Amino acid sequence: MMYSSIIEIKKSIHGEALQKLRETAEKGFDNQAWKMENSSADLRRLAFEGQEDNYGCLDLGAAELADISGFREQINAWKRVDADEPGENGDILEIYAEPVY
Repeated sequence: MMYSSIIEIKKSIHGEALQKLRETAEKGFDNQAWKMENSSADLRRLAFEGQEDNYGCLDLGAAELADISGFREQINAWKRVDADEPGENGDILEIYAEPVY
């Protein structure tokens, strides 16, 4: 199984802010579960991909990043992709936009 977390950065983010945002995302996916590298060459797109045994890293990375003040506001889209089960794909921005009571 292949899982991915795909982050699309807003076009209004540039320069030092863009670099800092990319670094923050990369640190989010370097966590206690595993370290995943960004596989995208596109400056405004980050793609973190792994097998089933790396799922914890993707999940923890998303949770850590979503909790950082201002991070989600700089993102245009953020998708969770399950290559084997497309019905399990999800919109991470939408998931974290819902309030937790």
